[in-house]
Amino acid sequence: MQLYIGEVKRGTGRTFFDLQEEVFPSVRLGREDVLFTQPVQIEVHLVNCGSEILVEGRLRTALLLHCARCLEPFLYPMDIPFRLELRNASRLTRPSDFEAEAEETVEVRYFTEEENYVDVTQEIQEIVLLNVPMKPLCRPDCKGLCPVCGGNRNEVQCRCEEQEIDPRLVALKRWKPG
Repeated sequence: MQLYIGEVKRGTGRTFFDLQEEVFPSVRLGREDVLFTQPVQIEVHLVNCGSEILVEGRLRTALLLHCARCLEPFLYPMDIPFRLELRNASRLTRPSDFEAEAEETVEVRYFTEEENYVDVTQEIQEIVLLNVPMKPLCRPDCKGLCPVCGGNRNEVQCRCEEQEIDPRLVALKRWKPG
């Protein structure tokens, strides 16, 4: 995904609005691929702040995830505000400049004076992946799978007895204090 910065980088205080949409391939998250079910749409406002271009915007898309409780696939819509800093690499002339920049922040993307477009595909993918929940749920009240028969409790009401006792502790069931 390419951001046009040609107009903004011409002078401090210049702004530019952009709306883009791009189809993204699946991305790897842990051991599974996360599929985008609709194009990634970004709406951005770019502002030249002198030494950097500040990019503020919103990202909208939907992912196909699997519920952590019932394992069913479901659509997970995303509407995420984000912020990026684009800095002109041409202004960094000494090695100490790069070291100071590295210590200051890691959320910076660099561009050169000749570039009119900056590829932010990797940053957009990172924003999406960082906003995928650790335990995605198809709905907050998902009942999950029955531990005995494996049936989806959201779809069927099974009559399995869940009171299985560890065989090593059966003797404690017969024990009566007193």
